[in-house]
Amino acid sequence: MQGALRSAYWRQLAVFGLAIIGVQLIYWLLIDPRLHADRSQAPPPMEIVETSVARIAEPTLEAAAKGDYKPIELPWTHCCDTAIFSVRIAFKVDKVPADGLGIISTLQVDNYRMAVNGSTLYARGRMQPGRVSFDGQTTFLTRIPAGLLRPGVNQLNYVTVRNGYPYTDIYPPIISEFGALERFSSRRLFLINGFYGLSAAVLGMLGLLAAIMIFRSDDWRFAAWLSALCAAFVAYMTYSLWLDPPVDGWGRMLAFFAIYLFIPTALLCFIDSWTRQPMRGLQPVMLTLYGTTMAVIAWHIYRVPMPQGFDTPTSIWIWYLMGSTIFVIARLIWHFASQKEDRLIESVLLTVMATALAFDAFGSWFPQWGLGEGNLLNSSVFLLLAMTAAFLARNFRLFQSQGALNAMLQAKVEQREAELAEAAQREQALIRQQTLDEERRRIMRDLHDGLGSQLMSIMLSARVGVAEPAVVAEGLQSVIDEMRLMVDSMDSVGESLSSALATFKARVQPRIEATGIAFEWHEDPAIADVADFGPRDVLQIFRVLQEAVTNALKHAGGSRIAVRAVREGQGLVLTVDDDGKGINTTGEAGRGLTNMQLRAASVQGHVAVEPGAGGKGTRITLSLPMRGTVAAE
Repeated sequence: MQGALRSAYWRQLAVFGLAIIGVQLIYWLLIDPRLHADRSQAPPPMEIVETSVARIAEPTLEAAAKGDYKPIELPWTHCCDTAIFSVRIAFKVDKVPADGLGIISTLQVDNYRMAVNGSTLYARGRMQPGRVSFDGQTTFLTRIPAGLLRPGVNQLNYVTVRNGYPYTDIYPPIISEFGALERFSSRRLFLINGFYGLSAAVLGMLGLLAAIMIFRSDDWRFAAWLSALCAAFVAYMTYSLWLDPPVDGWGRMLAFFAIYLFIPTALLCFIDSWTRQPMRGLQPVMLTLYGTTMAVIAWHIYRVPMPQGFDTPTSIWIWYLMGSTIFVIARLIWHFASQKEDRLIESVLLTVMATALAFDAFGSWFPQWGLGEGNLLNSSVFLLLAMTAAFLARNFRLFQSQGALNAMLQAKVEQREAELAEAAQREQALIRQQTLDEERRRIMRDLHDGLGSQLMSIMLSARVGVAEPAVVAEGLQSVIDEMRLMVDSMDSVGESLSSALATFKARVQPRIEATGIAFEWHEDPAIADVADFGPRDVLQIFRVLQEAVTNALKHAGGSRIAVRAVREGQGLVLTVDDDGKGINTTGEAGRGLTNMQLRAASVQGHVAVEPGAGGKGTRITLSLPMRGTVAAE
C-alpha cells in the first residue's frame, strides 16, 4: 500500500513538474517575444556626427537659438535641480528617402519640444516649471517629412524640462528610414502605449469581478487580494498613460514607488491566500512593511536634498523588489513541499508570475544581464485572465455543476408544490364546509317555510273541526309536491344542462298529465352543444324550472303548461307558460318568486314574470348568458 502511494505521489510530482516546464516555455518562448521588438532586425540608423547642450531660461525654440552650447557625448545625464535644456544633435543623411525619416526619441524628461532644421515636429502639453505636464514620458514614432531634410548634415533640436525627478537623461535617438523603422517599432510601441490601455481595461473588469466574488465566494481572502492585485496593475498602467495628473513631479515620483512596490506586496498576499492555509501573520506583516517603506520613501522625497532624495528610495525599491521576489518563491516552494496540491493550472500560472517578478528584480539589480523590465506587468493580463478562469471554474457558486443546480431547483419546486397542494386542500375543505352549511340552511328554510307551514295549517283545521276531506287531500298533495321539490333539489340531476332538462321532463310530465293538464315540451337541439354550465349551475337552473312548474300546478288553475328551452343570440332562454288565471305582477313578490330570482342570480341569470300569450295566463322566463366556449352550431 505504501509503495502504491509513493508511486502515485511521484507520478503526480512528475506531471506537476512537466506542466510547469511546459507553460514556462510556452510563455517565455511564444508569448513574451511577441511583446518586444527584435533589435537584430532594426533598420540602419542615420549617423550622428555632433551633439551639444545649452542650459536656457525659457522652454522655447527662440531661447534655444540663443543658447551657449557645449559639446557632449550621448547618453548624457544632468542632476539635480529643475532644469531647462536645449540639446542639438547633428545627423548625416546621404540621400533623402522619398517618404522621409522616422525618429524615436528616448528621453528621461518631463516634457520636451522637438524641431528639425528649425521646423517644429513635436510640441504637446505644458513646459513651464511648476505647471509642467509629463508628455515627455511617452515613447512614439515621429515622421520627419522629406521636405524638411537635405542631403548632408541636418540638425535635430530638443528643448527639455525636468521639474520632478532629479535626473535629466538624454539618450541617442533612433533615426532611420520611416517605413523600415515603423515596421520594426510597431509591436514595441503598441506594448508601451495601446497594450497598456487595453490591459488596464481588462484587468479593471477582472478586479471588479473579484470584488464581487468577495461577497459571493467562500474563499473571500483570495478574491480580495486578486482584486487588490488587479487594482495595482491598473494603477501602474494608468500612471504610465496619465500625462497630466493633478500632482507635481514629486507627487508623481511618490506615486510611482507606491504603486510599483504594492504589486509584489499584493502578489505575495495573493499567493498566500491561494494556498488555502495562509501563514499566520504574513499578510499583516507585509502590509505593515509596505506602509513603513512608503513612509521612509516619502520622507526622503520631500525632506532630503536631491539626488539622495531620489537615489535612496530607488535603492529601497530595488531591495524591496528583490526581497519580495525571494518571499514569493519561498512561499510557493514551501506550499508545494508541505501540501498535496490538485490545482494544477493555477499552480503553474503562479510559477510563471513568480518567474516574471524574479526577472524584474534581477533586471533591476543586475541591469547588465539584459533581462529587461516590466515582465510581470506585461504578463499580468494573460496570467490573471487564466487564473481567474481556473478559479471560477473550480470555486465560484455561479459555476456549480448543472446536476447540482437542477437538484437544488427540483427540491425547491417540490417543496413549493407540496405547500401549494396543502393550501389547495385546505381551501377545498373550507369551500365544501361552506357549501354544506349553506345547503343545510336552505333545507331548514324550506322545511320551515314550506312543509312546516302547510302541515301546521292542516293540523289547525283538524283541531277546530273544519278539516274537510277534499281540503285535507289538497293540503297533503301540496306537502307531497313540496317534499318532491326538496328531494329533487338535493339530487345532482346531471352533469350537463341537456341531461338536467331530460331529467326534469321525465319527472314533471307524468305529474302534470296526472292532474289532467296538457303538457307541451320544446327543446332546441343546440342545447346539447352548450358546455358553459357546471353541475352546481345546472342544479340551480333545475330548481328554478321546478319552482315555476310547481307554482303553475298549485296556483294557475289552467289546462296547459308549456316548457320551452332555446338559444337566442349569445344566451339561453327557458320559459314555463300556463293558460291559467294569471299572476299579479305589480305587487310584492312572493317567497317562491324570490327564491327563483336568487337562484337565477347565482348563475348570472335573470327571472322575469309576465302575462302569457294574448294576455292570458303566466309566463316565467329564465334568461342565462353563456360565459365560456360554446360548441359550433
